[in-house]
Amino acid sequence: MNSISMYAIQLAVTLTMSLLLTAYIRPFLKRVLVDLCGAEERARFWVAFTNILLILTPTLFALGYQPGPAMSGEWFFAVTRQLRGALFMFISALLGTGMAVGFFALVAPRPQNGK
Repeated sequence: MNSISMYAIQLAVTLTMSLLLTAYIRPFLKRVLVDLCGAEERARFWVAFTNILLILTPTLFALGYQPGPAMSGEWFFAVTRQLRGALFMFISALLGTGMAVGFFALVAPRPQNGK
């Protein structure tokens, strides 16, 4: 397998992984953000912002991949190492988003029941 094929495969798998994981978390994140923001429009902005962050962070990492000359069969492990790094970047972006949302969930004013 040549270097261009290896690059294309790892980029396609990274992008697919990012899209699927982002699609999975989107409905949960939207519900939390609607509650925190108090308005659907503001929550939609932050959901879109987070989607872009969660997709582009691993993709930018994947774009920096430069496959070297690989022996037969080594291409698979080179691509999996790159995907491990891309998944780490996704998790880092997700943790950063989670910390920001968690912080604002703690400081957001709570409605008082019965008052």
